[in-house]
Amino acid sequence: MGKIYQKSLRFLFKGIVLIYTVVATIYFLKKPAGSGDELLFINDLLLVHQQGWIAAIEKGISILYILICYPFTFLMPSFIALRLINVLLFLGLLVYFFKWKKIKQSHFYFLLLFFFSTVGYFLSGTNDPLFFIALIVFFVETYFFLEDPKKGNMGWWIGSLLVAFFTRELFVVFLPVVIISVYMLRKKLKLKKRTLVFSIVFVFVMLFFNSPSLIKNHTLSYDAKLPPRGITATWAQRQYYAQLLVNEGKLKNQTHPSWQQTQSYIDEHGVASLPTDTLSGIFFDIGLTIKEFFKDFLDICLYGSRQLGLILPIVLIMGFLDFIRKKKLSNHNYIPAILLTMMCIFALITISFVEVRWFAPLFVVSILFYCRKVDKKEISQWLVSVNYGVIFLLSLYGIYGLFLKM
Repeated sequence: MGKIYQKSLRFLFKGIVLIYTVVATIYFLKKPAGSGDELLFINDLLLVHQQGWIAAIEKGISILYILICYPFTFLMPSFIALRLINVLLFLGLLVYFFKWKKIKQSHFYFLLLFFFSTVGYFLSGTNDPLFFIALIVFFVETYFFLEDPKKGNMGWWIGSLLVAFFTRELFVVFLPVVIISVYMLRKKLKLKKRTLVFSIVFVFVMLFFNSPSLIKNHTLSYDAKLPPRGITATWAQRQYYAQLLVNEGKLKNQTHPSWQQTQSYIDEHGVASLPTDTLSGIFFDIGLTIKEFFKDFLDICLYGSRQLGLILPIVLIMGFLDFIRKKKLSNHNYIPAILLTMMCIFALITISFVEVRWFAPLFVVSILFYCRKVDKKEISQWLVSVNYGVIFLLSLYGIYGLFLKM
């Protein structure tokens, strides 16, 4: 492929991504207040205003995220405050990459903008962006530490890990790749006294804020999708029942039955008719678990490619080939390894449909991995150009879809 065609593709790629970003920003910011999970956080802010912090924490809220958004609710409606904070968090991520990690290559930022425009949740009022960005920073710092201990920043590394831990209970699912990261860095980590003191103080402050929940519920305070009064069904039961209905053709894929429908099923068939939590759901029906694992893994690949273009298969294949050559985990296959690990974990534990937004931390660091390989000329220019073409078409498709919804 000639240089003139490569330059033309890069120009078209960047131009269409900018248009896509503008259209997506307008579309998502204009969505009605309380769309999806956003309503949960609007209600949490309302609860803080009406009943105070102790009552809200006893109920269960994402303390860090609500603390950040709370002051803005005195200046603007809650849903605007929530969305504004998330936009600022994303801009902060761009600054982090540019200023602290010294990434100057423009194609990296355009690929990030494409991802930002496709997923939309950085423009929605939930705590997902805070949690995702914290994990992104953790994985990026681990990656840089593995390349060269002088390139990593211990403050960013441990600070981001603590923020993720105290932001969402979903952190538990990411624990295997966190452990892998710590294990790979076991000989390279040197914790400075100032960083250690900061970490200890931060943990004690967060435990203090969590004390109402710790005293009442014996657990940390996290945002909770609580059922209506009178409903004993759990969220895990609702999700599992959803997949049973989908498989029977009684429910559209990627939707849930109502809480009342789930409760009626339990009342009719007994409490043991549905698993009460995610772990028990894995072993509830082994045949269904295996079937859904392969289906969900394929869905992750398909929807992941919609958000990354050819980056997902390229990263996985490069990581696999490097592991085969070296027979060990290294900085060259670290990101592919944690990406594949999380793909397998989510495919295994999710009996209903996989929400691809959970992969945001892995997808963003995959973009970083891909771009660094491109800059080192470890990926053929022909394949890079093909990926530009794929993302150009995906952006056109995305713009068209958003205009239809407006």
